[in-house]
Amino acid sequence: MSLSAVILAALGSHAVDMNGLLESWKAASRIHMFSAAALFGVAALHSRWESRLLIWGAWVVVTGTIMFSGGIYLHILSGFKVSNLVPAGGLVMMTGWLLAALAFLKKS
Repeated sequence: MSLSAVILAALGSHAVDMNGLLESWKAASRIHMFSAAALFGVAALHSRWESRLLIWGAWVVVTGTIMFSGGIYLHILSGFKVSNLVPAGGLVMMTGWLLAALAFLKKS
């Protein structure tokens, strides 16, 4: 996920005509990269204690990030309207982080 975040950030900075949507691309790139970095933390936690809830949370975050950031990337690159995909992706990401937090609280 981190590699794709860096590749897409570079693509947006150097190779794609944004047609006034640069700020949207930057927002998608930031969310993508922060999610990738935070998932490294989840992986570190998981290496110390196994939790199905934590793993579910991580996969839900990955899915939400693909929906949110991917929806923005898709819109900018193709013009394809993804009106409900992006906000739904945000909600899915929030759900994933809530699951991860609950896994941590359950362990404590």
